[in-house]
Amino acid sequence: MAEKNYSSDLRVINVGLQFFYDSLVSQNVKATQLQWRPPFKVNAEVANAQAAISSPDLKAKIDAANETAVNYVINSQPYWVDVKPAGEVVEGLDDYTIIHSGPPIEHEDMVMLHRRGLVSACLFEGWAKNEEEAMKLITSGKIKLLSALDTNTVGAGTGIITKSVAMIVTEDRATGKIAATFPAEGPNQGGFCGWGLYSQEIADYLRYMREELLPVMAIVAKNMGGLATKPILAEAMQMGDENHTRQTAADLLFDKKVLPELFKLDMPKEQIMKVLDYIVETPRFFHCFGQGASRAAMLSAVGTPYSTMVTAICGNGVEFGIKVAGLGDEWFCAPAPMMKGKYTSSSFKESDQLPWIGDSCVVECAGMGGIAAGASPIVCNLRGLKLKDAIGISREMEQICIARNYNFPIPNLDFDFLPVGIDIRKVLETGICPEIHGGMFNYTGGLMGAGSARVPMLCFEKAMKRFAEKYGNA
Repeated sequence: MAEKNYSSDLRVINVGLQFFYDSLVSQNVKATQLQWRPPFKVNAEVANAQAAISSPDLKAKIDAANETAVNYVINSQPYWVDVKPAGEVVEGLDDYTIIHSGPPIEHEDMVMLHRRGLVSACLFEGWAKNEEEAMKLITSGKIKLLSALDTNTVGAGTGIITKSVAMIVTEDRATGKIAATFPAEGPNQGGFCGWGLYSQEIADYLRYMREELLPVMAIVAKNMGGLATKPILAEAMQMGDENHTRQTAADLLFDKKVLPELFKLDMPKEQIMKVLDYIVETPRFFHCFGQGASRAAMLSAVGTPYSTMVTAICGNGVEFGIKVAGLGDEWFCAPAPMMKGKYTSSSFKESDQLPWIGDSCVVECAGMGGIAAGASPIVCNLRGLKLKDAIGISREMEQICIARNYNFPIPNLDFDFLPVGIDIRKVLETGICPEIHGGMFNYTGGLMGAGSARVPMLCFEKAMKRFAEKYGNA
């Protein structure tokens, strides 16, 4: 009896684990992968909350509100307009006030990077002469702590911001909302605001940026009448950026717009060249502009009655939280997740890594980063994923988003538009949590690599219960 050739005769439909499909294909077996998962079941309290907002009239109100909220994002017109000290542009940032990333947290509950950041802030502002004085000041209660996403800024990384830090100012010209983000801290990508590091050299460079480099950039922005940042984001997304972990194309597009204007300035060549070096030698320079554009759009959507769209996502190394447009500035928190990715050194291990810390996933709220994984297979490759995996993530995110953003057609998606507007209802209906990209932080400070995580489901469960309390009888 002849031996059967299964490689040519088998026709396989694989349900579930991608591993089995990949193994079959590697053996030249014709196979189809069926994307299926068991139905997601919520607990009784969440199910009751879902039922409380399921009437046709209320669903119609929510759908209309979500269309309004997501259109603030789609129709936003972000412009870089200025550079100002944080104390002049960030809401509530007064003397003896320190902003940090993530949901609100008490000093004694903070991870070491945040506690050290508070000490560093006191030294940077001259509120204390040494660490001992700084600790006395912090524990005395004189220092006020603010969560960045309770203001109009973004706390990327550790997100330590005080009144003297120079900030990139973004205006959404569709609504007038203003967001401020701290700029990249120089070519070495290590510093006070973002990476939880501090030294006299870092402090001196931050002052040098504020006093010599950024004022020149402010003149450029004003001479241009403001720089529209959405066209840069859109074109960069077609060139391999997802505008969270990767800004390679965005940096080049920014340089193309800004550098000619820089050379037009009637200033000494040496001064211009210092600014030029700062811009072109600093990796991911455009990241703060993408965050500013995203935050300004989210500020426009905050407080939209009946909307279930997510307006904030962030972590502080201990807790992870979200906000929902129709629930204003209320936080819904869960334990911060660990990120998965590749470390920059073989000496690093998971026990060295902090759970998620930082607010830069505000860009995911605006449909970039993990939502746009399909735009940037290069980023996904850092985590050992293939092109089809990156595309699959964006297709999966479509199931939990309100709309598609016509500003962002993506080649790898056959020029389909990226999904935008995370809907807490759809997350709970599908069991799919949003994919978020970001940097992996060492417990002792600094970056260990890049990776991704999923927003904890508990955040959405808490938000749904609160939403039903507020709107369920409407």
